[in-house]
Amino acid sequence: MLTFLKVKRGMIFMVYKLKKEFNICCSHRLYNEKLSEEENEVLFGKCSNFPSHGHNYKIIINLKCSRLNKHSGMVINFDNIKRIFKNKIDDVYDHKFLNDCPGFENKVPTAENMCKIFYDILKNSLPYLYAIEIYETDSASAIYEEN
Repeated sequence: MLTFLKVKRGMIFMVYKLKKEFNICCSHRLYNEKLSEEENEVLFGKCSNFPSHGHNYKIIINLKCSRLNKHSGMVINFDNIKRIFKNKIDDVYDHKFLNDCPGFENKVPTAENMCKIFYDILKNSLPYLYAIEIYETDSASAIYEEN
């Protein structure tokens, strides 16, 4: 996808945007230890029920760059994105209980928190990363984007 961005001086820059989709399966319990059972029930509904429930998450990694590599004609090889995602996210979080996983210490494992945690994990390995979108269901997603 090619997008145009306008800057203050009226110049137009072309930006290449890439996205790569992944799927992981995880369980979690939306529960805040500082609240009572009743308060958790009000705040999180059935998602606070013991012991947990799971989702088949769709995770979309979004990258953007103003230029292509002159040798490859790509921003980044999709296989590199796949390898990085596998090593840093899939191997750590797939088929796991998110409440016990790295990054979720003292955080409720919401889709919003997942986006930010996964963004922070991937940003040093994927320098063109600008957003992560996570679908908890087909009709519900969260996005974390840095400007």
